[in-house]
Amino acid sequence: MPRRIVAVFFLFALCMGFLGLRLLRIPLAQPAQSSRAGMGLVIDKSRGAIYDRGGLRLVQGERQTWAAAKPTPAASLALRSALSEARWLALEERLARGSLTALPVDGIVPPCGDIKLLEIYPRYGARQRAAHVVGYLDGQTGAGVSGIERAFEGLLGGAAGQMAVRMAADVDGRGLAGAPLEVRSENYCSKAGVRLTIDLRVQSIVEEAMGLCGMEQGAVVVMDCATGEILALASAPAFDPNDIAASLHDPREPFFNRALGAYPVGSTFKCFIAAAALEQRVPLSTRFICAGELDVGGQIYHCGNGQIHGGLDMPLALAQSCNLYFIQLVQRLELQPLLDLMRLFGFGEPVELAEGIAGARGNLPAPEGLALLGELANFSFGQGKLLGTPLQICAATACLANGGVYHSPTLVLAAVDEYGVETPYFRGSEVREVVSPEIAAALRDMMVFTVEEGSGRGAKPETGGANGSDGAGGKTATAQTGRYGPGGAEILLTGFTGFFPAQSPRYAVTVFRQNGVSGASDCGPVFKRIADAMNALGIG
Repeated sequence: MPRRIVAVFFLFALCMGFLGLRLLRIPLAQPAQSSRAGMGLVIDKSRGAIYDRGGLRLVQGERQTWAAAKPTPAASLALRSALSEARWLALEERLARGSLTALPVDGIVPPCGDIKLLEIYPRYGARQRAAHVVGYLDGQTGAGVSGIERAFEGLLGGAAGQMAVRMAADVDGRGLAGAPLEVRSENYCSKAGVRLTIDLRVQSIVEEAMGLCGMEQGAVVVMDCATGEILALASAPAFDPNDIAASLHDPREPFFNRALGAYPVGSTFKCFIAAAALEQRVPLSTRFICAGELDVGGQIYHCGNGQIHGGLDMPLALAQSCNLYFIQLVQRLELQPLLDLMRLFGFGEPVELAEGIAGARGNLPAPEGLALLGELANFSFGQGKLLGTPLQICAATACLANGGVYHSPTLVLAAVDEYGVETPYFRGSEVREVVSPEIAAALRDMMVFTVEEGSGRGAKPETGGANGSDGAGGKTATAQTGRYGPGGAEILLTGFTGFFPAQSPRYAVTVFRQNGVSGASDCGPVFKRIADAMNALGIG
């Protein structure tokens, strides 16, 4: 019999332990601080705001209704009908102890003088947008760990505030039933913060397009061609800033911002090789023969999928993404001027967006690194030792769309004080002419032809922009990695970079995907969805 009693007690304790763990997951305000003078309860803490370009909050933008309740039967009765069973169990124990309590309400709370309904704004949304840009906080200290949260810790942390409630207590630290419940908002959700170039509408469009197109690992960058301002910067998979622990051991590396990482560039690089050829006065009409394979220094190169293109000029070679054409084209070019131009396009250069937020340098080979014909051949179609980031590719594409004028990418517009007054944020934004307007126009025409008649047809928008213009220009990419998956198939990196509208480009978009099949099938449709959605909202 004693053993049975011990076993029953152990089972009871175990069940209570599991119930306790369940209750710990119920959102409740921080424990009340009691004294003979009174008791206080901190409901939520805030810090400086992070705004999008239009002044919409990227953090603390979703409202919740919380009920702060005095420990009275009237408050208990009023809340019972508005709470789920789990939240009611968590609440009931605290009220029974004579403690102040506060928690989100699930329904309508009947009028009660012992309850205060408060508007609370959690730091991060249930589906936080631009997670890699915004970053996240240290769960213990509340300080920024990554992204804008870290880059502007001084400003954001310096604008800290809180929402709290307080009431008088007796000598035992229990709330006095007749004492009023005071709400104290101390700099809660201050206006102070930082305004970014990100457009929340565009960011949402991008993230939804990535999800609808099944992009599990990849990135998208959207830029304003005329300014270099980043309207959207998304990386998949994203982490949940409300539950960092859930992503710590994810093998897909959700904390890594793929938009800023360096990868083989692939055939989008052909656009810039073509620009270099025109810069060195090679005519658009220059023809080479694609016989399906080409011997370069004893190494045999093929076009993708075993294609034989025959005779091609430069526009048709770009539209058909003919590797063998560009291998032959690059051999006609002077190497040092070619590399100098690629550096002007931004390849091989890091892009610093804010303190601690920078795109990788990538790798632009030195002349000696391309001395072997095989290395130069790989370089001609964006592979070999060449590495670039989606951000670099997008900025270079925007340069072509912008008449040959390069704007270094920017992410931050201004610091904002507690009165809403802004101080512009300058961080070495650079503007330079890379190629002439005539060369840029020729490349735009070639990229539009690629979308209309070539490998980029899947990226063509269906809808026109606000001014009636439509269409787009762009280029696909499918880069080999030399790595193979469990089934023996090679792991490919795919991409698409382009601009829209076609004739008066305003936006550049670069799409990058890991473990893809082809840039035409994987990434072109993502570009199309983004352009169509922006056009539908009148953004394009």
